[in-house]
Amino acid sequence: MKRPFRFPVDEKTLRIIAEKVVGQQVTYWEDGRLVRARVISAEIKRDRYGNPYIEAEVEELPPPRL
Repeated sequence: MKRPFRFPVDEKTLRIIAEKVVGQQVTYWEDGRLVRARVISAEIKRDRYGNPYIEAEVEELPPPRL
């Protein structure tokens, strides 16, 4: 599943984040629930106003066992 991630940083820092986030676990809100996922790939895209953001391919992880 592709997922956009937006960070309030400049484009140079965004490139560093895109390289380092691959293989990492991320947590984000989706439809009122907290989702854990692993980033498979990430690339920098631009929105219609030219602002850069990261679009990541993520694989949802099962909820942790307590």
